Amino acid sequence: MSDAPDQLELRFPDCLAADFPTEVPLASGAVDAVIGAVAGSDFTPLIRRSPGLAGSEFPTYLRCSIVRMAHAAAAVATRQVRRGAVLDYGAYFGNFALMFRRAGFDVTAVDAYRVYETAFDGVNALLASEGVAHRDFEDVGFDLHGFPDASFDVVLCMGVIEHVPVTPRFLLGALTRVLAPGGVLVMDTPNLVHLYNRQKFARGESVMPDLPTFYFGDPPFEGHHREYTADEMVWMLKEAGHEGITVELYNYSTYGTPSLQGRDVYNHWATVRAPELREVIMTVSQKPPASIAKALAGGDGWRAHLVDPEHYWQAQCPPDIAAHAADAGFAAERLIERLQQEVNLRDGKLRELQQQVLDEAQVRVHLQDEINRRDALLAEERRRYDQTVDARARRRAAQLRRLVRGR
Repeated sequence: MSDAPDQLELRFPDCLAADFPTEVPLASGAVDAVIGAVAGSDFTPLIRRSPGLAGSEFPTYLRCSIVRMAHAAAAVATRQVRRGAVLDYGAYFGNFALMFRRAGFDVTAVDAYRVYETAFDGVNALLASEGVAHRDFEDVGFDLHGFPDASFDVVLCMGVIEHVPVTPRFLLGALTRVLAPGGVLVMDTPNLVHLYNRQKFARGESVMPDLPTFYFGDPPFEGHHREYTADEMVWMLKEAGHEGITVELYNYSTYGTPSLQGRDVYNHWATVRAPELREVIMTVSQKPPASIAKALAGGDGWRAHLVDPEHYWQAQCPPDIAAHAADAGFAAERLIERLQQEVNLRDGKLRELQQQVLDEAQVRVHLQDEINRRDALLAEERRRYDQTVDARARRRAAQLRRLVRGR
């Protein structure tokens, strides 16, 4: 383990501002507007399809998304795309759509808005007021047949592919079809093998959605059906014929708290040193011109496509964080799990001993109560006996007095 402090102030989203000076304010403004638009909304229709959302703090979810939004906006800018038509596929809260609209793009947001009933009425009103077109999957289809070929310069597919219950081949085909030649596809998805998942596996826990949540959810289940690794994302994009593939990995949900403590601090620094341990994978790729043949799948692994634009945390990283943090973290987790089992066993024995002490104390209290009750009975019997003896003595004395007077 590291000698790093056991508490870390995240200062989010300011910690991203140096690396994304233009994008963070744009993303933050869009998130604030969306949070205001959904205040008081009834999200029951979302929760029915994905019960894991029950109890979710949607404002926190949206604020954490600032890091995803900043990465996406910067990646598109890096491809020298400053204007054009953007499709936000699976727009959900519309925060990405609103950010790109405010950046000067013509944006269309599409999602299952009718299925979600009134949950996104406030969002749709906000998007419409800012010039974002919103369409429903019931009208344009999940395969996007409602849009002509080569309709968009940028397609966003953020946090969607893991929700697809069938092969993602059809989704990638639809997204590629509506992209203009040279158009940019931006996707992000949870990293199946991020550090916290590895630690769950080491503890023998599942990384799939909570079973009762899945079991009792209304069909169609809209939680995560399959998560992917960075290599798998690159492989699929090559299969879809994309070129210029880059991969970014970054953390996301840790920003839901102002600071990290204990093991979470170590985990944070471990992910800074080892990108493969980070929580979210984002890929950026381009549809080649029609004259260029489909790229061959396979070849280089994901590291050959890695781009790492977050420099702030790398500069802050304690020097003693091991470069092999992945293996170290996994081994440490197994050790911690064994230690935890020993602690659980000890705690179980302590609970048993404590219960024995409590049981013995209750027995002592019961015995004392019995003794007190017996003493009370004895005292009462003695009082009655004394009263009886006194009465007999008085009668005997009276008899003696009568005998004396009779003489």
